[in-house]
Formats: sequence, C-alpha cells, structure tokens
Amino acid sequence: MVSLPKNSDSCISTVFLLPLPYYTFPLSVRAAYGKRERYLNVFYTWNTHLMGMYDICQNVQKENEYAPMETRYCREMIIAFGATYSRAICVPASCSNEDLFLVNNAIYARLGVQNLTAVYTCIRDIPWEWDAIFVTCLLSFFALVVVMGTFYDVVFRRRRITAKVKASPVQTEETPKQNGVEEGNENFGLHLEEVKKIDEVSFSTDESTSSQSYASSFMTAEEEEEDEKKMTLEEKVVKTSLIPGCKGKLSELLTSCSLVYNSNKILSAKKNSSSLSSLNGIRVLSMLWIVWGHSTLPMSYSVTDNMKYFYEDMYTGYLLNATFFATFAVDSFFTLSGLLVTYLTLKELKQKNGKLNWFLFYFHRFWRLTPSYMIALGISASLMIHMGVGPTKEQQILYTKQFCTDYWWTNLLYFNNLYPFYGFLGGCMNWSWYLANDMQFYIISPLFIVLLFNRKRLGIASVVAMCISSCAVTAALTAYFGVPVGKSQVYYNNRTDSLEPWGSSSDIIYGKPYCRIQAYMVGMFVGYLIYRHVHIKNIKMHWIVNVIGWIIGLGLMYAMVFALHNTSDQNPLPMWFSALWGGVSRTLFSIGVAWVAFACTTGHGGLINSFLSWSFWTPMARLTYCAYLLHPIVIALYSYTKQIPFHWTVIENTYMFLANAVMSYFAAFCLSLLVEGPTMGLEKVILGKKR
Repeated sequence: MVSLPKNSDSCISTVFLLPLPYYTFPLSVRAAYGKRERYLNVFYTWNTHLMGMYDICQNVQKENEYAPMETRYCREMIIAFGATYSRAICVPASCSNEDLFLVNNAIYARLGVQNLTAVYTCIRDIPWEWDAIFVTCLLSFFALVVVMGTFYDVVFRRRRITAKVKASPVQTEETPKQNGVEEGNENFGLHLEEVKKIDEVSFSTDESTSSQSYASSFMTAEEEEEDEKKMTLEEKVVKTSLIPGCKGKLSELLTSCSLVYNSNKILSAKKNSSSLSSLNGIRVLSMLWIVWGHSTLPMSYSVTDNMKYFYEDMYTGYLLNATFFATFAVDSFFTLSGLLVTYLTLKELKQKNGKLNWFLFYFHRFWRLTPSYMIALGISASLMIHMGVGPTKEQQILYTKQFCTDYWWTNLLYFNNLYPFYGFLGGCMNWSWYLANDMQFYIISPLFIVLLFNRKRLGIASVVAMCISSCAVTAALTAYFGVPVGKSQVYYNNRTDSLEPWGSSSDIIYGKPYCRIQAYMVGMFVGYLIYRHVHIKNIKMHWIVNVIGWIIGLGLMYAMVFALHNTSDQNPLPMWFSALWGGVSRTLFSIGVAWVAFACTTGHGGLINSFLSWSFWTPMARLTYCAYLLHPIVIALYSYTKQIPFHWTVIENTYMFLANAVMSYFAAFCLSLLVEGPTMGLEKVILGKKR
C-alpha cells in the first residue's frame, strides 16, 4: 500500500477520471505531456528535458466544457544512473508535489525500477508575502515622489522660469584648457562615474572627490563649470531659480525628482570637450559584451532542444570565444574604476593642498550605489517570482529567494563575496559579487592614492606589489584546487569536492577580491599617469612608440580572448600552464584596456578615440550602472517564462541579445528615474556644499 497524506484523496479520485473514454479532455491532457519516446533523441540532441505544452495543460477546463476538473502543469525530474532527465506532465490541480512524489515513486518501485528517484514541481499561484508587499510599497513611494516632482517641475517651476527668461541677458565664454586637455565630462557610468550631479546645471560648482561614484547618471562638477560658461539665456534663469535661498531646499529636491527634467538630462547626447569621454565607449561596449555572454548562458543550463549543437558550436566556433570569455569585460570595468578614482582623487588633493573629507568620500559612495542596488535586489528576490508564468520559473527563483532571505544583509554591507566563505556564485543576486569587490577596492584605494600623491615612487611600488601579489595568489589557488582554464571544465584534482556545502560550485577564485584586484591596480597606475599628464607634465609620445603601444595593447586583449580557442575537456592544458594563465591573464587583458584608455585620454587615440568618444554612447553610459543591476533579471524573466525550448543558432542568439540589451537599458532608464535621481537629489539637499 502507498501511504498518502490525508488531503490526497481528491488527487487520487481525479486521477482515475483521466482514462475514461467518454471524456475528450484526456486527449488534451495527454497532448500536454512531454513524450517519453523523445528521450530516444538524446543521443542526437543531448536534450534530456521535455517541456510538453504548457498552455494546453493550463487551459484544459477552459477549452473542454465537460472536463470535471482543473489541471496544472508539472515537471517530473527523474534522477537515474547519474543523470537528470525531466519531462512535463499534466495532472489534476488537486494534486500536490508531495502526492505526485509518493504515488509515482511507489509505482516505479512496484515495477522493479531501481536507482531511480522522481521529484515533482507544479505550477501554482504564488502567495504574496510580506517582503514582496514591502518592495511594492517602496516602489510605489518612489513613484509618488517622482509624480510630485514632475508636477512641480512642469506646472510651477517652468511657468516661473518662462516669466523670468525675458528679463535676464546672459553672455557666454570660452572654456580654458589645461596642458592641452579640455576637462569637462566625467560621466562614467558603471563603476566609473565618479562624480554625480542631479540637475541640468549644478546647485553648486564645488568640486569634491567625495562625490565620486561609478553609479552616476549625471554630470560632474567640471562639466557643469564648463556648461555654466556656455549657458543659454533660459538655462541661466533655470540655474538662478534653483540656487538655495531662492526657492529653498524643497524646490531643489522636487526638481531632482522630476521625470521630465531627469529624462532630458539622461537622454541628452550633447558632447562635452572632455579628455576622458572615450571611457564612455569602453564602458558601454563592455556592458554589451556582458549582456551577450549572459544572453547565451541560459542555453547552457536551461531547456535547449539541440544542446549537442550548442556545445559543439561553443567549443569549435571561433567567434563564440567572445561568449565563453566574456568574463574579461568585468576586468575592463575594474580597470576603469581604478583609473577614475585615482585620477579624480589626486586632482582633488592637488586642488585642496592634500586635504579631503574622507568620511564624505566613503559616505557618498555608499549612498549613491546602495538605494538602486537594494531595489534591484528586492525585485530579484521578492517580485520576480510574481512576474509572468512559465514551466521553469518557480523552481529557479525560489532557490534564489531563499538565499536572499538568509544573506541579503551581506549584499547591503558589500561583503557577499566573502561570506559565507568560500561562497557560491549562484547565490543571492549572484552577479553582485562585482559590486562587493569594487566597493572593497574603493575602501582601500586611499592607502595607495595618498602614497601616490605624497611619495610617488613608494606609491607606484605599492600598486605594482599589490598587483603581483594578487597574480601569485590566484596562480597558487588555481594550482592547488586544480581549476581548469580555457574551455576545459574538468578539474585536475578533487580538492573542491570537500568544500562545504557547495563542493566544486564553490567560489574559490572568480569573485574573491584578492584574485580580482589586479585589474583595479592596473587602472590605478594608469590613472596616476593621466593625472601627471593633465596636471603636472604633458606626456609626449613618439608616433613609433604609440604604434607599438597599440599593437601590444590590442594584441594582449585579443590573445586573452582567443588564445585558448582549441582547449576542451579532451584537450586540456598542462596544470602548470593553467596556473600561470589563471594568475596573469586578467592582468594582461587589463593592461590592454588601460593602454586604450591612456592613449585616448592623452591625445594618441586617433579614430579609435573618436569612435569611443562618440556622443551616441553618452546616454547609454549614464545608464550603465542600473543596466548592470537589472540585465540578469531581464534575461531570467525571458528564460524562465519561456514555454518552448530554446533552439540554438547564432541568429536566434543575436536576436535574443539585442532584445535583452534594449530591455535592460529601458529597465535601467526606469530605475534611474524612479530611484537614482531622487536619492541623489536628497543627498544634494542634505549635504549641499559640504560635498
């Protein structure tokens, strides 16, 4: 006898109705099943997941008026002979996961099937819990603030400005240059936008390193100072109407929340004369590279009906190396982040005779990054499960939700990459390991920057020593744990198996600051060189040196991405080479990125600088931080709610990438208007000129 829970009677009774011949609805139920005979195709497709027909199962009663029961879609996960197989089944809605587990496993046992376990996950209505309600209320509050700010801006403020424009003559001036370099725009998006401003023009032209933040969507103090000299008549009146004392702090705050005002600011493609504007292009292209890699990733772990060809293309297709090694895009972010925090802080130290408010240096960083970050985490952990329906969504998202419930506070404090140790890259908002690393690097950056400012040689030596030490630690960990590099996924030893609780899925190297700081140090060194070029001594470079530099820089980046093209599980590298490659590859790639940034900012970039400084990148660059926060959510929603299998082709993947990129930046635009703008305005109102 099979022991069932007391509430299983309705499930059993309705199951017996399915084969009755005078009902037509069983045909619909059967049509919704994933057909077992298709497992025979596994040798040709490697597809072990049969999705069935989700829509048919969910609408059996709606389309069959004589159906005596509702049905729902479930996935049967069969673990047998060391492999996992799954198929769709359509069962009475009264059946629970536990009912199906007990009944079907008992049947398999009675049939004498050994070494087989079946687990069931059924689509169900997810109840709204307190965390989802809280996040919804928080988003509603931000939306209300934006509506109020927009109403004030459109109805009151702009009407007052229009009345004043006629009586305010203004003249413009030219912008000076320093050492041949025009300074202005330093809106550098993800982990690079170091100075945040909330309005079209500044409430204050005070330059402060404490306002450094890579999450910026707005203008720097230098850019505003330049723009102030070029103001139109209306813009001058706008600024006057916002000066504290004219209409007060409330006016500033409401204006900073205006949908119209911030939309115009974010979408403005006005090109500013900035030596650092080329970093906009590097940042956006790196972000798109990440979206490409993450758009392809679901095909490797989700339901793909031609998995065999997907993996064959991944391992043999030369172009797809760019997918497999898209992780290098994050190193370009680290490089640019280190570059900007060094350059801007050194410049501020020079202007203020070596004195800075270090408390505001840290507070500003935390305040500018955290609100948008926590909102994105709330959406990922609490709201995403209520967005859309699909065969695989609940099973995937509930695990992430539980992890976030246990460890969300580590994200808030920016050490989710270190606790729990070793950690797991599939945890709460798993792409946020980067944010933790970047914050940790930012925290220790003054130790190196102060040395670079006061004792040049010691500062350079400390930066180089930290970079070399990180390379050595990474190489040692790669060798000790036998971590493969390239396209090989087979470990050289089984030491990771003993790591609890995640075993070989543990984050040993990838998200650890002592293994990823190499690129940041390379960026700090180049940031120091750019600072000396702009503020101390103009660096002159012979054209031959410039050409050699470009060959080496581009060659390093190309080699890091394509050199291991022929590696595979069947053709692995020697372990000593894997350790060496693991230790230095990210540093070498970062040197290539650093050269591009250095050459472009010092006037040696030519056409490449023109392309990277193209004003087309400017609006996207302002949204890169929010795009990084939200793009995995956009990709996951598409993947988890997909009701038919993926089918791998380069064309389909390209279309999916383009759709994900557009939707990610649209979501980033909404998050920036809803959260980033108001929180930035609040900081400006509270701190004022203290910044």
